[in-house]
Amino acid sequence: MTIGSLLSSDKKVLVLEKNNSFGGYCTSFKRRGFKFESAVQAINGLYEGSPVYQILRNSHALDGVEITKPGYLYRSIFPDYDIKFPQADLDKYTKLLFSFFPEERQNITKLIATFKSIYLEMERFYKEKSLKKSPFILKYGRHSLQELMDSFTKNKKLQAIISQYWMYRGLPPSKLSALTFAYIWYDYTANGSYFPKNGMSGIIDNLVDMIKKNDGKVVHDREVSRLFVDADTIIEVELKNSKRYQADTVISNIDVFRTLDMISYGNERIVEPFLKKIKKNSLSISAVKIYLGLDIDLKKIGIEDYEIFVNPAYDTDLMYWASLENGFEKAPYSITIYSNLSDRFCKKGNSVLSVGLLSGYGFWKNLSRTEYNQKKEEVSDIVLSRCEDVIPDLRKHIKVKEVATPITMERYTGNSNGSVYGWNKRLITEEMRFMNPTTPIRNLLLSSHWTKMGGGIGGVLLASDRVYNLLNNRK
Repeated sequence: MTIGSLLSSDKKVLVLEKNNSFGGYCTSFKRRGFKFESAVQAINGLYEGSPVYQILRNSHALDGVEITKPGYLYRSIFPDYDIKFPQADLDKYTKLLFSFFPEERQNITKLIATFKSIYLEMERFYKEKSLKKSPFILKYGRHSLQELMDSFTKNKKLQAIISQYWMYRGLPPSKLSALTFAYIWYDYTANGSYFPKNGMSGIIDNLVDMIKKNDGKVVHDREVSRLFVDADTIIEVELKNSKRYQADTVISNIDVFRTLDMISYGNERIVEPFLKKIKKNSLSISAVKIYLGLDIDLKKIGIEDYEIFVNPAYDTDLMYWASLENGFEKAPYSITIYSNLSDRFCKKGNSVLSVGLLSGYGFWKNLSRTEYNQKKEEVSDIVLSRCEDVIPDLRKHIKVKEVATPITMERYTGNSNGSVYGWNKRLITEEMRFMNPTTPIRNLLLSSHWTKMGGGIGGVLLASDRVYNLLNNRK
């Protein structure tokens, strides 16, 4: 949607969407008077001067959109700690850690300074496309977050608390790229967490309106089935209803494997080497989301949090494997209470929240329909029972409940195995060198979380901007 809006100012744009609503993971839906966000909990980079903010401004996505910030960054619960971290105040964040780990004061200072240096170098890399004057990227580019933290402190509790955002990246510190984490950590911690008051649907609606205003077309319930290729060029795009379109350029925002599978019979050889290369990468983990509409205002019973992370242990590897193997009794989870941030999600006296857990795909894929429905209920009961440690008597107040699984993620978005972050973010140097927007098909470009800078709202927006600039340079 973003690349469509950017291009529509001087090109004729057609957006084809297989679902009945636009935006992929950035959608909202309603059930019995409650409004739910499909996936997005928070957005980094929504401040003036940020590349993400500028892209959204340029695409007119923010026109008339009211952006808000939680009162504090997030609440993090561990066996021995229950911490509310300050919003966009690195100094207060640092002093808060000092209060819990006074003996680690010097190590904390050095670690945070390193995160900051990596962030600034990453920002410069995005603007200049060069690793010159980037000693921290070069030093830690092939290190995991765990290795980076170990070089400053061996305190496992401190490490677990600092690395809380690993759940946003889908890998534990031992497997996660140090640079990927450092960038997102610093941007959220120093610059803040943001969210549209009306939810993500307002941003998507703006993008749709801008494309239409510029005489483009945006149509839903139109799933692409085949890409007809002559030599190295797409000559026609065919829908499932057999209707065909011609275009000078085709941009895919969907799963990269599904995109390449659409290449018409007889032309697979064009993409085979490319496909063989990308298959060496591993897919990110998927997720379970439980959407709840409550008949109680949580603020009135003293629960004023927006985003809460609940960690049953300090061993992040153990918690990751519990998530991967769907050990829902031991997996970490998050609670996002949207109605505590904005009054636009439900009527007065009610609440809207979602509970999220990382989840492996294999557990779900071979279940029969009956088994699948039963398992969803079993899982939601386990998870919501655990949530009552944070929100007492939660289940007594449920008026609406919807459960999404990795199967839901795969069906709705088309992402292989329900991947929620595209590729696993292991080493940022590999990510920078791999998966450009271009493909072996001359006029087929990729603009999604499967390409460079992808993963999360900010990453996808940066990917869109790269494609936009690439097309402008081709003129």
